Amino acid sequence: MKNCTATPGGRVNGTELLPFRSILFMALATLTAQVAAAQTPFEVLYSFRGYGVADGAEPRGAVTISKDGALYGTTYAGGTYGKGTVFELTPATGASWNETVIYSFSGVPDGAFPIAGLTFGSGGILYGATPQGGTLSGTIFQLVPPSTAGGAWTETVLYTFDSSSLGQNRIPDGTVLVGPNGTLFTTARGSGNGTAVALTPPVTPGGSWTGAVIYTFGFAVGSFPLAGMVLEGGAFFGTDYFGVDLSCPSGGCGAVYELTPPATQGGAWTETTIHSFTGPPADGAGSAAALAVGPGGVLYGTTIWGGSGTPCYFPIGPGCGTVFQLTPPAAPGGAWTESVIHSFTGLNGDGAFPMASVVVDKNGIIYGTTQYGGSATSGSPCTFTNVSGCGTVFELMPPAAPGGAWTEKILHSFSGRHGDGSQPLAGLALSSTGVLYGTTSKGGTPGGGTVFAIKP
Repeated sequence: MKNCTATPGGRVNGTELLPFRSILFMALATLTAQVAAAQTPFEVLYSFRGYGVADGAEPRGAVTISKDGALYGTTYAGGTYGKGTVFELTPATGASWNETVIYSFSGVPDGAFPIAGLTFGSGGILYGATPQGGTLSGTIFQLVPPSTAGGAWTETVLYTFDSSSLGQNRIPDGTVLVGPNGTLFTTARGSGNGTAVALTPPVTPGGSWTGAVIYTFGFAVGSFPLAGMVLEGGAFFGTDYFGVDLSCPSGGCGAVYELTPPATQGGAWTETTIHSFTGPPADGAGSAAALAVGPGGVLYGTTIWGGSGTPCYFPIGPGCGTVFQLTPPAAPGGAWTESVIHSFTGLNGDGAFPMASVVVDKNGIIYGTTQYGGSATSGSPCTFTNVSGCGTVFELMPPAAPGGAWTEKILHSFSGRHGDGSQPLAGLALSSTGVLYGTTSKGGTPGGGTVFAIKP
């Protein structure tokens, strides 16, 4: 296995803060994770075969679960043209899962190197985005399922980003949100400070989709949205990696925003900053993840660095990252209340540097991943600054009484060895039966990337 030493990150001004390299091979492994004297069932469902073959490589986005229990996702690389794929995983007899590449990206005109997950729309259509390819700077695409079992999926580029279409604020890399009336929403970054964009479906079938910038971000409110948006109560919510400037803690630690649609068609969208991160040690900094909506409309998210876990040191500041919650105001127009519910330490088996969003179950329990840390540190192939370990899957149990402490449990520590994955960059998908599904960007039998399942 190659050494997977890397720098955590996302992308800022087109620069990757986390380099990825991998070669993948198909594998099936059943692993058992030791978690605080308890056993949590964990299984690698698939290891990608990678470069040089038609299979995908380096999954960086979350999987999406279909109604019949199949998993759909993207890989950053691999495929027929080496520029990424869309894959399907279906349960088979016994423990094995069958993988099918349902689309390989070629770059022009269809897009390249997807890093986000997919979203189901009506009729089983899949929607997604690529940050490269198309005319210049990425695409929003759809995949229509075959009319007969075993047939080919049909890919269509709904919109391609370039300097003449949506200005300098391009490069869509967040998950696509299907909103009211089938309108698609996502965020885009580029040489400017970023935008929120909307794609309106055609009036007649087969017509062109209409793209529009609904909001342009700036340092006055926050900039560089990297993860798309969620819809709650008629408003859209998301995160900015930077705040009012590029320096943290002087104002550049990032923000959480609310976008409210106009009251009348054609009117202006209204942006409200509901929280500005202040950085370590009391608050997180640098969120590159989408938000999750929990019971009562509470929002949950992660920051890559910041928090009180000072043993970690990110390139632009201390702290191993956080999980935070934002509680809505008691009355309309009031202030949201933010609190850090966990600061990662990277010590004693804890994770570090979460890149991805979390998922919240019906009981308010939170599940997520970190790309570094964990208990599998002896001879670990994954190291960043003074943190070892190839990442974790964690659980956060809400307090028994309001205001109490959340309880963290590590459900799995990735080792990057013996078929195990390493360095998950995506969040988890929670099935109706309580099984969590996720991806790792590296690991598996040859060390390049996996799809896994875990049952808390």
